[in-house]
Parts: sequence; structure tokens; C-alpha cells
Amino acid sequence: MKQLTLSQAWQLEDWATIASGIATIDFDKESRHRVQQSHSNMLKVLNQGQAVYGINTGFGSLCTTAIPHEELQDLQVNLLRSHAAGTGPNSNDAIVRLMLVAKAKSLAQGFSGIRPVLIDQLLALYHADVLPVVPQIGSLGASGDLAPLSHLCLPLIGESKVNVGTEIMDASKALSQVGISPIVLEAKEGLALINGTQFMLANGLYVAMEAQRVSYWADLIGSASALAYEGSSAPFQPGIHQVRKQAGQAFVANRVLEFTLGAADFQVATKHVQDPYSFRCMPQVHGASNDAWLHIEKILLDEGESVTDNPTVFEDAILSAGNFHGQPLAMAMDYGKLALAEWGSISERRINQLMLGKRGLPPFLAANAGTESGYMILQYSAAALVSRSKQRSVPASTDSIDSSAGQEDHV
Repeated sequence: MKQLTLSQAWQLEDWATIASGIATIDFDKESRHRVQQSHSNMLKVLNQGQAVYGINTGFGSLCTTAIPHEELQDLQVNLLRSHAAGTGPNSNDAIVRLMLVAKAKSLAQGFSGIRPVLIDQLLALYHADVLPVVPQIGSLGASGDLAPLSHLCLPLIGESKVNVGTEIMDASKALSQVGISPIVLEAKEGLALINGTQFMLANGLYVAMEAQRVSYWADLIGSASALAYEGSSAPFQPGIHQVRKQAGQAFVANRVLEFTLGAADFQVATKHVQDPYSFRCMPQVHGASNDAWLHIEKILLDEGESVTDNPTVFEDAILSAGNFHGQPLAMAMDYGKLALAEWGSISERRINQLMLGKRGLPPFLAANAGTESGYMILQYSAAALVSRSKQRSVPASTDSIDSSAGQEDHV
């Protein structure tokens, strides 16, 4: 088991162990002190009788509605219940594990005004592998991931459904089985739980882990294809990439040379004058996608160390702002979609080149072309997947629909 503490800065490899459920997370003394101090700061402001959004007011366009002190707990519970309105297929276990821990890590920064017990409860669910049922659809990408996080956090108070192994059951039953007591929410705590970008972040981290694998396999399979196609090693020589200051293409070219090391038929000089772009420009195209995901990884890791709920509790003030807005992640993931689509697009073009019956290869790689169709329809399937990925690479971050009676007018 990998041991991590909430006060550490984590890398993608750390998040990968969390997604797999093979990490233990320590709510260390440093983080616990920050959280307790923030809670004290919040109580100090609350006891002064100030109107503070989401603590003693309504939410969204109801922000001008004052909430009596005796209804503050009901306000937080009702928030989770009303906002758990997601739909669609359920998120997989890895995503939910990432959400639980990402929410705990964000709260542990100590600017949310909550009690430490909320973080204890989130980590208890993670360590027991009691995973809330979280529908995939419902977040607008701003105002925090309100619907998904409501589904994530209702089990903290013993409500909604959870996954235990392969069984979906009532959260109250699951908590009882593993010896976890439901908590009672206090002022601001419901809002702190559901206001944030942890659904977007978890999905982004999960895709980033997959992108690392795609990068490796794209280079390996591209190398094998180049060998089969009697390609030249000239496009991968170091000098080519030293004169163009793009780290990604140099990395890919070097990896191709490592994969093909010792291949006697992969030489600079061949009997063919030039290779098609899908082979010759592999470093440039694969490298651009690789660089894109390195950039996206940094955005995601920074978000994992951030406070993304609202309002933000400081020592002398509680400020309402917009750290919940998902635009930094949305734009990064749009970039990631383009990078993934290009890996697929150039790969399909290499498949097509291998089907053409050139350079000593039989048509469609069939042993008895005509009687046999070989891999003809494999290329069709690849083309269908590429078309689908191109359609899905259209930016999502530019879309916005006014919500909450105009209070949340850019989401």
C-alpha cells in the first residue's frame, strides 16, 4: 500500500494508487490544525451575525433569503438532498475513489470552515471501499460539481446509495456494516462538500492516467508499423529534433529508436525515397499530443492542491468569489480531447497504408487476397472510431447555459 498524507503535494502516480484503492491517506496533524483553525474563524464571523452566503442565506438566486439560526443545520442537509439530481450511467469505482480523496484534500487546505470530522468521514469511506453511487450527468462545470458531489456526500450522513464490492445498497446499511456512524452537518458544511471541482478533477485525472498508456502504445505500435512498412529511420534521428525546439517530438523520436534498436532493416537509407506523413511525421504529431497531456497533467495536479469551494474562509473575513468555476479544467480537457483524437487519427492512417498492398505487403495483409479479405474491415472499424473521436473533440468549454434564474449566468 502507498502511504500518502493530505499535506503532501501529490503526483499523477500517487493519484493512480488512489484510483486503484491501494493507497492509505493520513489526515496529518498539520492539515488537521489548519482545518480546525478555519472552522473557528468561520464560527467567529457567524457569531457576529453577519449575512454570509451559503452559511445563513439561501443558495444561487435565493442568496438574499436570510436563514434563521435554528434552521442552519436543515439548510445544509436540504442542500445535499435537493442537489442530488444527477442522471445517466454511474461513475466507475476509480472515479469515485478519486472524488472522495480529492474532496478531502481540498477541504484539508484549511479555507472551508468545516470541522475535521468531515474529512475523517470522507477518508473512512475511501479506506473501507464504500463507494457512493455517483451519476455521470448533472454538472454544468461551474458553481462546483453540485449534483455529482451531492450524490458523493449524501452517504456521509447515511443517505442515498453506495457500492460495496459488486452490490449496491443503502448507505445507512453499508455504514453500519463497516462501523462508520453517520455525521450531522453543521453550518456551511453541506455547501463546502458539494461546491468544488472534484468530479471534473477526478475524471480528468483518470483520463490523464489513460493518456499515459495511450502515449506509450501509440509510439510502440507506430514503431512496429514503420518496421513492417519498410520505413526509414531518418525522421527519428536526433539531429532532426535538435534543430526544432519541441521537447515532445524529441521524446517520441528517441522512444521509437529505443523500440527499434537492433532492427537491421530500420535504416536511414532505404529503397524508398520518402515515407508517408503518418510514418515520417510520427514524432511531430505524437509529440504534440504528448506535450499537450504534460501541460494538462500540471493543470490537474495544481487543481488537486487547490481550494475550490465558496465562500472562502480567511482569518479575518469570509469572501464569496468563484473558485468553483471549472473553466481551467474544461479548457485543459478540451485540449486533451484534441490530443487523443490526433493519436487515433494518425494511427488509422498507418493502418490504411499497411492495407494498400505496397512495399512487399499483400493487399489487406491477406494470405490469399480475393478469396480472403484480410484486415479490410479492421480499417473500417478504425475509421469509424476516428470519426467518433473527431466528433467528440469539439470544444465543450465554450458552451454555456444561464442557470439559477440568471444568478449563474456563465457556466
